[in-house]
Amino acid sequence: MPRSDDVLKLHRLAHAGGSAALLEWLSARLGGWTGVVDAGRGPGPETAVRGAAELSARGVRSAVLHTPGSATLLFALDDGRALAAVLEQPHHPDAAALLADAAVPLALVLRAEEAARREERAARAESRAREAVLHLLMNGRLSTAHQIAEALGPSLPEPMRMYVVECRTGRRAEVARRCEELTDGRAWIVRCPVYVRHLIVLVPAGPAAVSAGHDPLAEALVAVAPDSTVGVSGELRLREAPAAYQQAFHALAVARERGERHARFGPGPELVLAAHEAGAGWAEALLAPLYAYEPRRPQDPGGQELRATAHAWLNFAAPRGC
Repeated sequence: MPRSDDVLKLHRLAHAGGSAALLEWLSARLGGWTGVVDAGRGPGPETAVRGAAELSARGVRSAVLHTPGSATLLFALDDGRALAAVLEQPHHPDAAALLADAAVPLALVLRAEEAARREERAARAESRAREAVLHLLMNGRLSTAHQIAEALGPSLPEPMRMYVVECRTGRRAEVARRCEELTDGRAWIVRCPVYVRHLIVLVPAGPAAVSAGHDPLAEALVAVAPDSTVGVSGELRLREAPAAYQQAFHALAVARERGERHARFGPGPELVLAAHEAGAGWAEALLAPLYAYEPRRPQDPGGQELRATAHAWLNFAAPRGC
């Protein structure tokens, strides 16, 4: 195969399959072990790891180490790493040229893959921080929630409406982007920590935001995908976030049965007023063991911790009907 064909193949593999596909093809083409090794550290054959350390120490770009029956060819990449091939003797006559040609696209794709991993880690960290803000709101710790939200951006809206958007997990990023566009980046968007198909969105409330039977944001969000559904709370303060979530969740259950696939929570009797003394007595009897609980071992969670866990679960696990 002409060298130019090999070079084209290397670049195509790096673009389409990344470093793993490129190294796999090199191993098959040369008939030996091929991989990336760090200076003085594994994983990899001992001769390859030792050779990478030699490259780094001597400041050279390539080297060949000979051992009985084999040769290790090395080409420096970045940060003490090297492309190495351990080949039986006699090895492929074009091995050195092929490895030299592979070093450039391999170095580039390794940097791209590392950048993608850093971006993914940053996205996960931000997602968890946003979840933390949501938990703080649900537990009434507004000051701390505001501090974290200001660092992440945007500011938490006050007053606000809460939207619960239900869609396929693969659509959540698309729905979130659309929501940012429609609200000029003012909405606080967080992936629900309990329901994997839900996005929770806090939107600045205003007289023009929602009118009777008409919600432009909800209509646009359900248009993103045919299976999207949106429930919307009333206009509430941030300190009322638990109530806003319950309202939006109940509205979502109603929206599933509607052709327009979105619904806003309407006025009605509060559950605590409807249940009154009978409901209070039932709740007191049900929760009595939780308040009386004493852990058997010092390291076990106590009653206060269990009550906090139950409180958080109830905030995110309202019944699915209205």
